Amino acid sequence: MPLRPFHNPGAGFEYRLLMALVLAGAAIATVLLIQLLLPWLVVAGLVGGAAWFWRRRKAREMALHQVFYAQLAAHQGRLSVLDFAIAAQITGSEARQFLDQRAEEFWGDFEPTSTGDVLYTFRSPNTVKPPVPVSPSATRPLTISLTAADLTQRLGCSNGDLVRHHGLADFEHWSRDRDPDGCGWRYDAERDRYWPVR
Repeated sequence: MPLRPFHNPGAGFEYRLLMALVLAGAAIATVLLIQLLLPWLVVAGLVGGAAWFWRRRKAREMALHQVFYAQLAAHQGRLSVLDFAIAAQITGSEARQFLDQRAEEFWGDFEPTSTGDVLYTFRSPNTVKPPVPVSPSATRPLTISLTAADLTQRLGCSNGDLVRHHGLADFEHWSRDRDPDGCGWRYDAERDRYWPVR
């Protein structure tokens, strides 16, 4: 009876040698493939991670804006940092930074309270009543600021007159003579707003 090839004394060695060569070739091919694909895999991973981070950040910003608008409606345009931080479930510093950005974006004002807190106030003609002018006999001063358009309407003057006078030393006296309630005004160049002076 003839011997099978694997029973041949030299056949086992040849088989093992062939398997070693196949495994070595596969290992070399794998290393070369990884070297070729690794930069592309890294770039794809970075792009995918950046896209995921950007989508997550946008979703968070939209959620914060929705809470902000809901809180504005619920509190008639007046928000404290604490109220917003609780509603949005964020830290106080994050809430303050967000409200500072919205105050700059929407020309918000700041209103101190008797307890030492500061309220962010936002005016909208559709949701908040316009400010009621305070008469000279009132004990509480007017604490809102006005834009140039609002003040020209209140004083009954042109925008050019207002701009010419707001840099002069007698602007408070000039504006007091024209104000229906006898209130003087000062110009805040940093915010481009006008503040009442009693």
